[in-house]
Amino acid sequence: MKILTEADFRSSTWSGGTTTQLIISPEGASLEERNFDWRISTAVVKTEVSDFTVFHGYERILIPLKGKLEMEHRTPNGVIRQDVSEFELARFSGEWSTKGKGKITDFNIFFKPVYHPKLHISHFSGETEVVLPETTDMVFLESGSCTAGIRFIHAPALLLIEDSEKVQLACSKDSRIISIELDLVD
Repeated sequence: MKILTEADFRSSTWSGGTTTQLIISPEGASLEERNFDWRISTAVVKTEVSDFTVFHGYERILIPLKGKLEMEHRTPNGVIRQDVSEFELARFSGEWSTKGKGKITDFNIFFKPVYHPKLHISHFSGETEVVLPETTDMVFLESGSCTAGIRFIHAPALLLIEDSEKVQLACSKDSRIISIELDLVD
């Protein structure tokens, strides 16, 4: 298992606030050049109304970590409105012109449609031992702390899991994780 922490993340600004890239694949790919297969990031939206950047050829999953977001997507078939509360998942096309309303902190996955991501959010109100399914590719420790073997991990952190690696986490009270599977579409 490899653990990425804030020292490994890359932050930048966009029209509505800041974004922090947790990981991009393949390594060395660039968001600006749109030559990536998938990208995981967080963002802080500092304006009440913001225009999302268009990502042709990509799908998006967004989860508000703090705050509520109202989205208006302009699609080829008309307008779609989507209200998303904290820790709810919104999936939409990166090609749509999307306007957001709400100051939030969010978690994002951008991916080419050849991927089929699965996410699971877990909040631990007390100290909890968790054995991750072998299909788990990554875990984002959003809040709190966990121990994996002898490694102490404090949020925010991204745990990259090796193929078929059995991972057991001991999570502290009030920890929250997002487990991620990034499978190719069959």
